[in-house]
Amino acid sequence: MRRCSYDVAILQESKMEVVSCSIAISLWGHRPAKLIHLPSVGRSGGIIIRWDPLILELLDSRIRSFSVCCKFKSLEDDFEWGLIGVYGPNDDHLQCALFEEPVSFISWDIPWCLGGDFNY
Repeated sequence: MRRCSYDVAILQESKMEVVSCSIAISLWGHRPAKLIHLPSVGRSGGIIIRWDPLILELLDSRIRSFSVCCKFKSLEDDFEWGLIGVYGPNDDHLQCALFEEPVSFISWDIPWCLGGDFNY
């Protein structure tokens, strides 16, 4: 069996209000991992961003209604970049609010990676 390795991941629609250590271990094993998450609302939504703290340092983060934003620095070369995980609402009336959230993060003058489910 081939094993894959990754330094950062976004999990969409986690459906989890709380992410405990035991859940994190069940998902990623005992490898070093840190995470930040937007809790689900009941059984809907939820975002988890997980990263390897031996590779990336979290410099800043923001959690909004439909997104999680992280500013990372690579420990190898001090390269700073941003990651936004989005899980959009199914309600068309809330779509404008969804697109306003990432714009508020862009004030950090760094390269960006945006991923997720916009439900658009």
